[in-house]
Amino acid sequence: MAIGNTERGNTLWTNDELRGSVETYILLLRFQVQGADTRWEPLAQALLRQSLARRNNAAIRYRMRNISAVVQELGGPVLADFSPAESVGARVRPKIRAMLLENAEFSRILNSGNGLELNTAADARSALRILRSHIEQLERELAWRGHNGPPGQGDANAELDQLRETIEDIDVIDAELKQPNPDTQIVKSRTAKLLKFVSKLGEWLGARTTKFADATLWAAGTVLGPIGVAKVTGLLPPLANAIEVVAKAITN
Repeated sequence: MAIGNTERGNTLWTNDELRGSVETYILLLRFQVQGADTRWEPLAQALLRQSLARRNNAAIRYRMRNISAVVQELGGPVLADFSPAESVGARVRPKIRAMLLENAEFSRILNSGNGLELNTAADARSALRILRSHIEQLERELAWRGHNGPPGQGDANAELDQLRETIEDIDVIDAELKQPNPDTQIVKSRTAKLLKFVSKLGEWLGARTTKFADATLWAAGTVLGPIGVAKVTGLLPPLANAIEVVAKAITN
């Protein structure tokens, strides 16, 4: 069933569109809460471009600002790039509110510091292994395209270097967490690099969903392509999980 308002002639927003927007907002908010310093709007637009194909950038931005208004109403922190826009449709506001409150990650943000959840070094190492697996999959695809794809893969080597550097950061954190008394400064410095990696992923997504939007170019393999874009996008949730669990593990 369609829900939402008509916002200057736009068609009604569906449940799926609203939920996708809310989930993207929460994902980015998790990075912001952990201290990531990046611009959130380009990343949000890149993440939502496929699922909200019939919405223009202005509509997506306004929807994210609507979500900020409801987040603020609930007492949570808002994404820096999206100041609250209070004119949320009467039928949309309760939907957004319910989607936020039923999301476990948003509940953790609202309850941060209240002893809601403890994480051990073993939890952190498990989260790091999952993240490493996702990065390795993307690394293999980039390496394959670098060797077998057509010319014009100018950024592939730089991206591979970044992925390998991130794997090294993960391994350093993992090695510290194996120790009975890990060096928290080393863990924090390497975790800070993982947060910077968020911005790099945003740059990759933005480049591939704007400069190379032509489907014929994607089909020809001149860029990473839809599968690769999906893998880049898929890195973000395990990256958020790893950063959060590592931070909790060294403070418990």
